[in-house]
Amino acid sequence: MKTFAFAFAALSIATFGAPSLVPVQVTSRNVRIEKILPAVVPTPDFTIANTPPKRFQLQRWLEIEVEFAVEGVEMIDELTFAFAVKINGKLYTGDITHVNIPKGKERYTVMYISPRNLDRITDGKQLNPAMIENIWVTISKQGQALAISSFKDKNAKAIPNLQQFPGLLTPKSETPFSVLWTDRYESVKLPNH
Repeated sequence: MKTFAFAFAALSIATFGAPSLVPVQVTSRNVRIEKILPAVVPTPDFTIANTPPKRFQLQRWLEIEVEFAVEGVEMIDELTFAFAVKINGKLYTGDITHVNIPKGKERYTVMYISPRNLDRITDGKQLNPAMIENIWVTISKQGQALAISSFKDKNAKAIPNLQQFPGLLTPKSETPFSVLWTDRYESVKLPNH
């Protein structure tokens, strides 16, 4: 009897094909922003052997880490995180797309503003917490917003209608932090994929 069941299953797969995965509909109930955590952090200091030493001064970066959760689905194929940072009355924007995000809490993404860009934004002054007026993060899938939150008001739903200055936020992969904490952050969609 077992031989017959095995042969029938093999014949069914050969005839009708292997079962296919049905795409899961992701809604706002499946994604939640838990925290937005800005921090001013120094450039990581690495020691490198067999190279001539060079003088440099460690700089300070603005790091914006977002903790989020995925619920009710086993995996989401792709989510885009749009960041909007208001400093000194101006809105700086950037986004990053993550892929293959599994269900669970304590999922993370991160974005940075480099020391040189901070100098431009603050007119050469050292960034202090009072200069960060707010940070908004919007999670979307295929252009549909699923969650939005802000640093100062978790329930905020509106990003101010200000002129946006894109290109000054930098994903972790393009910073000296790229080799650090790789197991903490979700996989990033590679260009042209």
